Amino acid sequence: MQRTTGMTQLIITLTKFHKLKNFQESMSSIKRKFLVMSSQGGVGKTSVIVNLAMALSRRGVKVGLMDVNFHSPDIHTMLGLEPAVARDSDKQFTPMRYSDDLKVASIESLMQDMDETGVWGKPLKISDIRRFISNVNWGSLDYLFVDAPPGPGEGLLSVIRAIPQAKTIIVTAPNKIGGDRAKIMINFFRKEKIPIFGWIENMRGFLCQHCGKSLELFSTGPGNRAVFLGDVPFLGRIPIDPHMVKCADTGDPFLDKHPESEIAEACNLIIEKIIGNNKSSLSEDRSVYYDL
Repeated sequence: MQRTTGMTQLIITLTKFHKLKNFQESMSSIKRKFLVMSSQGGVGKTSVIVNLAMALSRRGVKVGLMDVNFHSPDIHTMLGLEPAVARDSDKQFTPMRYSDDLKVASIESLMQDMDETGVWGKPLKISDIRRFISNVNWGSLDYLFVDAPPGPGEGLLSVIRAIPQAKTIIVTAPNKIGGDRAKIMINFFRKEKIPIFGWIENMRGFLCQHCGKSLELFSTGPGNRAVFLGDVPFLGRIPIDPHMVKCADTGDPFLDKHPESEIAEACNLIIEKIIGNNKSSLSEDRSVYYDL
């Protein structure tokens, strides 16, 4: 009996070692990793990460897009893809190809069908999140963008710890509530000793299609100041476009439909900073965008 128990424990240990080795090999084949997160829902984080990944993949580099936002995994919907993910012979998840240079995998593949009330039948556990992240077979990638669950908490920490070499990007909205919550997120990261690569301000400004003027739909100043005073590198701002909602609803990627839009231009400017081609300092933006 003792021998059987010892043999079982050895098999479990070897299995864990094999999975860890596979995960380390998979992560080592990805050159740069970014966790994109927000302090709250409703700031358009998912649309930001989808557009950034698409903009980067159009430059001829290999990009992966992982959706681990178990509260609302919407990336496949925005790209017009089915969430089902096949498994290969090693029982790893095989990402779906949106294009030759963009692969997509979603944690929705682990979630059971919703019931008639719209609630998932089986809530995900922290172990489910870790298992999904460690079992996606990305192959060789230049960049991996991860859509993380919003807000500080155990779910977010589990994602961060599962990909320890990833850099973090915070998406926020240009209002006081968004800024205050982003400041809470920054303090949370600093307490956990998690470095922040930079932050993006989404939904900043709306270009009226009738008069051609840029309109501010949110208050400016206090919300931005809360983030700016955190000394977090600023990556850029993305405006509102009325076509964004329609594209998300129909599964038509926005950048495919509107490659010359202000959003496309803003995303390309942010990508320049992410890949390191634009190392301009934050001070260049102070007098224009911040009431200090």
